[in-house]
Amino acid sequence: MDKGIAAREILLLGAFEEARDVALKAGIEIIPLKGAALLELGIYKVGERGMSDADVLLRPKDLPRFEKILHGLRYQPMPNSADGWLRPSRNDAPPAILDLHTGLWHIKRTEELFNWGLEPGPGGLALNLADLFLHAAAHPLLHHGEVTPRSLEDCARIALHAPGDGEKFWAAVARKTEIYNMRPVIWPVIERLAAGPLAIPEAERRALAPRGLEKIKAAFFEKAAKKHSTALEYLLPVLHRPGFLLKYAVPEKHFMLRRYGAASLALYLLRPLRLLRSALRR
Repeated sequence: MDKGIAAREILLLGAFEEARDVALKAGIEIIPLKGAALLELGIYKVGERGMSDADVLLRPKDLPRFEKILHGLRYQPMPNSADGWLRPSRNDAPPAILDLHTGLWHIKRTEELFNWGLEPGPGGLALNLADLFLHAAAHPLLHHGEVTPRSLEDCARIALHAPGDGEKFWAAVARKTEIYNMRPVIWPVIERLAAGPLAIPEAERRALAPRGLEKIKAAFFEKAAKKHSTALEYLLPVLHRPGFLLKYAVPEKHFMLRRYGAASLALYLLRPLRLLRSALRR
């Protein structure tokens, strides 16, 4: 166990738990994601993984009220971030940072997770293991255009944490992958896990494999998994959900205010040019 990593994780988990307790009293459900979820569920021990912030999922309608709660807990918007909130710590320790999400890129409607994807966890509601696996598999490719060793380790640990022989877990993963139309997105991760320590049942592996025109999309995700490129980082989310093209070009006012400090017409007109420059960056 790394004591520095452990101290950071304890601070961030404590910050998340405090925010969740206050939010619940106001009738707001917030769900841990990524490292916070993996630690709270015991998939990693404190000091094993490392976290820079605690990721939080909440319903879009609850965001304004939850931001007021964070103000009351002495958090402030993180500079140059559309989602981050930070609170200074004592004794020159790094600040507590909460990263707020009102949606996950691999699914279209956040409400589906709150209705069908949650189960009781050690400290409150948590994503079920199948949805947690899909988020861990899809997030690096859809947000960063790559597959990292840590993301593969996260996915492997989630699968190995499933009860029994994992047959029900993989069946749930295959079923939800079909519902979310995610076969091309997660196939590079499935192939790498199957070639390593995981025994994925053959029927579920076939169910997870891209078919027909999905194979064309899957080729782009595989290319990113082999080698990151900025162009693919911007292209992959649009391949998965074409509606992201408009969301990229014309973000919501809340995003513009947080990222640029204003939501003027000039900034909206410049937004596509900024994106193009970023996508072509080497």
